[in-house]
Amino acid sequence: MKLFERKALVYRSKDPEDFRRAKTLLEEAGISFSPYETEEAPAAGCGAKIDVRKYSGAPRVPDRIYRIEVAAAHKPAAEAALEGKVLPVKSYGFTV
Repeated sequence: MKLFERKALVYRSKDPEDFRRAKTLLEEAGISFSPYETEEAPAAGCGAKIDVRKYSGAPRVPDRIYRIEVAAAHKPAAEAALEGKVLPVKSYGFTV
């Protein structure tokens, strides 16, 4: 994928296994993509940047967000390759 090419989001989830499956499906389809793994921003005051969920003793909630972007021209092909084989984007409450 070119550096300054318009990208389109085709996948976003909090499930790491599903993320790996989506990457494999796009590789098999021969579609170039950019995978991203980011941490959900904590809700902390005064710019503390401390995620209290890590220290509260409560069970861990998945805080990683996995997403895949493709070139805008390849979005229909990527969606067709992923459709029905991975979780839909909206299953975790995300909107595209």
